[in-house]
Amino acid sequence: MQPGPMSDRERRAVRSTYRSLRLAVVVLPVLLVTAIVSEAVRAGCWLDSLSAYYWTGAHDAFVGALCAIGAVLVVYTGADDVEDALLDVAGILALVVALTPTEPGPGCGGTGAPEVPVVLADPRSGLTALVVAGALAWTVRAVVAVRGIPARRPRVTDVAGGVLLLVLAVALLAAPGTVVARAHGPAAVLLLVAVVGVMLRHAAVARAASARWAAAYAALGATTLVTLAVVVALHVTVPSWTASVLVLETALVALFAGFWVLQTVEMWGVDVVRPRPDVPRGRAGAHGVRAP
Repeated sequence: MQPGPMSDRERRAVRSTYRSLRLAVVVLPVLLVTAIVSEAVRAGCWLDSLSAYYWTGAHDAFVGALCAIGAVLVVYTGADDVEDALLDVAGILALVVALTPTEPGPGCGGTGAPEVPVVLADPRSGLTALVVAGALAWTVRAVVAVRGIPARRPRVTDVAGGVLLLVLAVALLAAPGTVVARAHGPAAVLLLVAVVGVMLRHAAVARAASARWAAAYAALGATTLVTLAVVVALHVTVPSWTASVLVLETALVALFAGFWVLQTVEMWGVDVVRPRPDVPRGRAGAHGVRAP
């Protein structure tokens, strides 16, 4: 049975939920950064990366903010299939980064690594829960896609997150010790790559809707790539500079937040319409219908 048109109340509810999801990705980095800055001020120094704050008083805010950001990125639908797949991958990787701590480093003033509680150092339970919940989510997504209105076959990009979860599940079964010891670093690097990919892909998609928005996104993407190149070059050429990872992570968090704010401004007036079964997804344009 084909659903009828949305009522004004339904449209307002869906639009409000959509806007709230977008705003969450703006507010949650503020939570994360505020906790880290507060901890740095209290301790009187900066650690060498954002991930190092897992072992400090900012632990709860660090894990909670990253988990929430990861969940929102997974449930949010991108402007096209490629962007959507990149958001899925970025969301899952954010969850992995949150749940797998980096190796404890020296504290402020080189006072030595903090004493690590055993329960915090072993992330296997959290990662197992992520795999199980993720498998359930992707199964439900596939069923909804096939049985929805209009029905469609799952696309290759739909399985990107599922493949990542499968790799994580196999790694947990085959080499749990390696996952515990080494998962954080690769996950953090791939998360940064996926985030940059989202920004560049959206710049390409936006060209079909507005040259002005496309130029803004392209400028932001170029700034991100230049920032990455400059920080990496300084890290290689100035060995005494130990803050390179912290600076790079902070800059990319700020740039992605800026991208998300820009996209939120662009998408704020998009209205919600019930799709017609005879119109393929995306035919009306990647950016939907403007609210009157």
